[in-house]
Amino acid sequence: MQDDDIEFDDESRAEIDRLIREATRLVCATRDFTMGLTRFIEVLPELAPQLALATAENDAESRRALCSVLFREIWNHVPRPDNGFRPLPMPKQERNSPCQCGSGKKYKQCCGRFTGAAPFEAQGLSLLKYVLEDLPLSAYATLPFRHLSAEELAFVADQWLQEGHPDKVSFLLVPLLADVHKLDARHEAAFDMLGDAYLHLGLPEEREALVERMLGAGDPTLKCAALHRRCTMLSDAGRWPEAWQAFTQAQRLQPDNPALSHLEVIMLAAEGKIERAQDRALFWLTRLTRQGLVEDGDPLLEFLRAMSENPEAALAMMAGEPDDADDVFGTSDEWALALIDLLEDLPEPACHYALRPKNGSAGELAADPTLSALEQEWEEVFPQVGEDLDDLSPWEDTEWLDWLAANPSAWQSFRIMDDVVAVVDGAETDDDVDDELLEMEDKLLAHAATLLETVIASNQAQGCRLEWGWLENRPALRLLEGHIDRLDDDGERVRLLEWLVTTLNPNDNQGLRENLARMMILRGRAADALALCERYPDDGLGAMLYARVLALHRMGRLDAAAAALAEARRQRPKILKTLIAARPRMPELDVDTVEIGGDDEAWYYRMDWLFLWQELDALAWLKKAAKAA
Repeated sequence: MQDDDIEFDDESRAEIDRLIREATRLVCATRDFTMGLTRFIEVLPELAPQLALATAENDAESRRALCSVLFREIWNHVPRPDNGFRPLPMPKQERNSPCQCGSGKKYKQCCGRFTGAAPFEAQGLSLLKYVLEDLPLSAYATLPFRHLSAEELAFVADQWLQEGHPDKVSFLLVPLLADVHKLDARHEAAFDMLGDAYLHLGLPEEREALVERMLGAGDPTLKCAALHRRCTMLSDAGRWPEAWQAFTQAQRLQPDNPALSHLEVIMLAAEGKIERAQDRALFWLTRLTRQGLVEDGDPLLEFLRAMSENPEAALAMMAGEPDDADDVFGTSDEWALALIDLLEDLPEPACHYALRPKNGSAGELAADPTLSALEQEWEEVFPQVGEDLDDLSPWEDTEWLDWLAANPSAWQSFRIMDDVVAVVDGAETDDDVDDELLEMEDKLLAHAATLLETVIASNQAQGCRLEWGWLENRPALRLLEGHIDRLDDDGERVRLLEWLVTTLNPNDNQGLRENLARMMILRGRAADALALCERYPDDGLGAMLYARVLALHRMGRLDAAAAALAEARRQRPKILKTLIAARPRMPELDVDTVEIGGDDEAWYYRMDWLFLWQELDALAWLKKAAKAA
């Protein structure tokens, strides 16, 4: 199914909402994924007829695979009441492992074909609303607020307010905000939502009491938010001296709080002091921009800019009068479309590098004078080179795109291509544009891999190392790794991965030898996998210790496999324990770190390797050998 198979009109969105709500209920009702999936497939035609119709032309297996992808995304994000309102995600699927949907096929031949087909964003998906809807309102008071995100609860409350349920908001947020001394800045949005709920319910006394209580908060952000609310309430009542007194208190408490700018300008405008509001808007715009207190493109800056230039039009726009409000506050993917056009017409790979093969080493990738000059120009138009792209926005200052259009030879530079890939990986675009952009990124990575082979051959450096230690070589090695990750052809994937790990970068600075060992064993090359393990005799990587065991088992060398198992167990006992366990408990995981010898390392190994032990009928031997030892 392609993204454009479904038109996301209001009815389609309503279908998706009904589908997610029912799927969430199914997840909460069972811990058996296959059972929940079967019921999900049954209710799909009734709850989402347009989606069912869009998949009707597919065969039954394809429809099941698509449903599995949708249900899996929901399963992995549901905060389950039976698990302390935490998700219980399914283990990671390897391309060649049996598909978890129960079809009996390999993942790549089944649900793997539809990865990315979910008609909603999995990243940032919040299902807490659907879980809470099935609980009685009286149960909200006993929710484990310590383990729930205050920001997500505020998000749920915002949705309920938009749907016209302020009473549910009060039941949810009153107990959350009960002990003001335990609150911090993360509760600011919830405070705002509860205040809005009281406003909708016509409870001004409760609203005032809430603000007064928050004024006693120890957290300055919360106390400042309460002062802002007091300013608004007093100004709405026309009590201007008291309103400005509260504003002064808030300004003393957090003088650099950007929200003060909006509050002051709006209060001045409401008081009828339009020229003063215009002057203060310009002041705040200059201050916030100069001090970097607000990022470029933030709607607050756009509002202040509009107020400083034309306050009457800005105030009218706030009331929703102009048709072009999106032009003021919106974003654009034009840079991505321009980059896509450039990547569609990549030149043929041509060697502009010199290597000096000697003693098995190719040396450094030295750009010729023409390419070197282009890279120096690139630094001038793309100053983010070598910096942290998380703190930069190269998709906003797009001079580099014009430069690339005028210099097609730049696509022969690994350094420049590496920077462009980093931009694409760090960008956020609309779904349709994102799919096309990623497709072009695949093309760029394939071009870089072909270019590297061309450069190696042109310099008679076949079979030589391209050491990571040379900084000039790292962009090419990173690009090759990226290309390998995107390949669907297993044969080509293994060929390039083996070239990268065993020839170009035998020190494996990129940490890819585990993937290579797994793929070798899977493709019946146990002897090669064993040789790979033996290239790193002092390897501290737990996965490689157990890869050696599995390779020896596949070769029929059971005594040697048992000896290797004893050593692996001595160094990494938790991996063995987790691997052979029937239902191990998933530990707390930190995506940025893995503890050597820890529960998380063992869990990741199980996710990546269990299917292979099972598929090769080695798990039973492993359990028996472990028990005997």
